[in-house]
Amino acid sequence: MQIEWKSEKVSPYFFKQSGSWPGVHVHRAHVMPGRVLEHTNFFHDINVAISGSLTTEKFSAVGKHVVAKGGGGDVCITPAGQLISARWEEPLDNMGISLDPQFVAQAAADNHFSSDFEFVEVYKGDDRLIPQIGLTLLAESESESPSGRLFSDSLIQTLILHLLRNYSTAAVKQEAANGGLSGYKLRRIREFIAANLEEDLSLSEISAVAELSQFHFARAFRKTTGQTPQQFLMQQRIERAKELLARNELPIVEISLRTGFKNQSHFTTRFRKFTKLTPKTWRDLKLA
Repeated sequence: MQIEWKSEKVSPYFFKQSGSWPGVHVHRAHVMPGRVLEHTNFFHDINVAISGSLTTEKFSAVGKHVVAKGGGGDVCITPAGQLISARWEEPLDNMGISLDPQFVAQAAADNHFSSDFEFVEVYKGDDRLIPQIGLTLLAESESESPSGRLFSDSLIQTLILHLLRNYSTAAVKQEAANGGLSGYKLRRIREFIAANLEEDLSLSEISAVAELSQFHFARAFRKTTGQTPQQFLMQQRIERAKELLARNELPIVEISLRTGFKNQSHFTTRFRKFTKLTPKTWRDLKLA
């Protein structure tokens, strides 16, 4: 993809952000006026004009030339393999989400969607969920105290399912059961999490223990426990941390690592959110 700027005397970027996860890349940039030359992407591309206006030119799947202007939250979805160009005459704050087609196809298969589907060509459309997820992922990628893979995986799953349901020709082949987890599966999941609290667990790892797709596992887990997998994992880490703090055998920095936190600062932030106390204060009160 080649970009041409109206002025080459100053940097075209006011600011830019980016973050990547398996199958997904999110970027945001506030830029000077310019244009993207006609090109074809190998990925599905979702663009949201957060502020400013963007004019796109596409040749649809049936060869129709379409020119559309959007802004202020409008969504532009371009399926992989489609020709597109874009231009903007004023500064533009734009967010883009790139999705690997194989990753999307696998998510569709895992969630009982038909394998033969296409994304609908969208040029405009106010959708608050897509930018909200994109911006949250970007904030997570830059956070000094990230919530972890389980959090970002859950957001990405929500995004993919939202796109498949609302912006594709995919049809659900078979509705999954709406019930919760069996006692046996819930016990296996609890044991797996307890044995791996030090690890940055992913949604795919935990859902594999339950032998469910990521989306259906997350829904069944919440129905059974009243918590999201991320909330349960964090609660278990805090409870394990309390046990270790009460023994007064390990320094706090070691406890933070043994319970899956990135560092002591991350641990302190999360522990205080759950208990209203710092780990040191909690330990001092417990041992007084």
